[in-house]
Amino acid sequence: MRVKSLSLLPFAALILISQQCQAQPAAGWKALDEDQKSSPTTVLEWQATQEASPSEQSPQWTELPTKESNDTTNSVVWHTVPTDADDLATDPKALASPQPNPPSSPEEAQAVLKVLAAQQPSGPTFANDKALWRDGLWHPQISNTVPVGFGPKSVMASFSLAGTDCTASGVCTVPATWDEYSQQLQAFGEAQWDWSLGLGDPTKWLGLTITSSFEETKLQLGGRNTGADSARNLFSNYYVGFHLSRALGPDTSIRAGVKNWIDVKDCGLDCGFPKSAYGVVSQRIRLKQKQDGWFPNAYVSAGVGNGEFRSLSEQFQASVAAQRAAGCSTYGYQPKQPCSDNARRRAVLEAANFGQLTPIASAALEVYPGFNAISEWSGRNLNLGFSVRPFEDIGLVFTSMWNNLIRNCDWGCNVDVPDYPGGAPIPDNLITYRPVWSFNVSLEFKF
Repeated sequence: MRVKSLSLLPFAALILISQQCQAQPAAGWKALDEDQKSSPTTVLEWQATQEASPSEQSPQWTELPTKESNDTTNSVVWHTVPTDADDLATDPKALASPQPNPPSSPEEAQAVLKVLAAQQPSGPTFANDKALWRDGLWHPQISNTVPVGFGPKSVMASFSLAGTDCTASGVCTVPATWDEYSQQLQAFGEAQWDWSLGLGDPTKWLGLTITSSFEETKLQLGGRNTGADSARNLFSNYYVGFHLSRALGPDTSIRAGVKNWIDVKDCGLDCGFPKSAYGVVSQRIRLKQKQDGWFPNAYVSAGVGNGEFRSLSEQFQASVAAQRAAGCSTYGYQPKQPCSDNARRRAVLEAANFGQLTPIASAALEVYPGFNAISEWSGRNLNLGFSVRPFEDIGLVFTSMWNNLIRNCDWGCNVDVPDYPGGAPIPDNLITYRPVWSFNVSLEFKF
């Protein structure tokens, strides 16, 4: 609607409004637009009303049709109506009080609205995969490996590239030179595409997030990627997971799901991501009411998981037990007849799925809006890093983590297995001799 003229209520009416506001809870303002009829002109009128108690309504500025007058002009009045909106940037909750001087144009109205929204308490927290959504903006991740309890709002989509500089495909040693590190990166590093789609509303019912991981990135990073294998494409090897979330309050939410529940693989028994079930609860801790300064929030997530979340010693014990059950020679066991290579591979892959539950947790500090410091216990080791959203109006999030910082069995140890005195050593290609660096770059959308 284009505003061509502006008319204000008489001074006496404003005095009556002021007296009414002293006796009643503060009224906000909202634009109500009558149906356009024959006149091409538009007239703005200002009127304060009170429809419900302050706890039941939230002022906002929106144009709605009204038929209180048979006048042929387009009249606009500012009016308070209830709203259950969650995103303050577009639909603020509980604006403090009516403006003494109505804005002179829609542009000024939007500017005032933005200022008022910034002064109000922050709204509920949502997430699709890892990046957070709150107050009409995307925010950085609060963990990297550990899932978050927050769920999606309406329809959300995430597209990301994840990578690590060393995996179980080789021996991760401390490089003496950049060239040596580059060689390790090419030989043992890996990258994958991740995609997620979020649906629903966990504050009212449930949130559903569907995740997918694609191994074939065509990037020259690690042997599992197909930079040199043109026969494979994006859908040669991919994995699908399902996750349900429910909000227990504006700052508390739970999520449970299964990562990589469905797999479609051309590589057969030669590769695979473990199927991992988990359940977590996430809590936002509001350190300050003002959200545009230093250290406004902290976040804590805790729960249990299996599969990839288990300690390396537990994964190794499960692998040895599965190989024994398949009739394959392993630590403390020698069958009469050797098993086939396929039988051994199948046993190792199946042993990586699910299994014993182990505690997982993460903690993050919002140092400044757009930058979070992250720590997490992945179930097997300590990871530290940060996540940053460089542009306020774009859901671009970069996360960098340094993993396996504690020298536990990830750095080598002997594991107790039946009939093998002294414990079995974990093979070198499964352990590390240095922290492992990983990254994630995601582009987030909300519809």
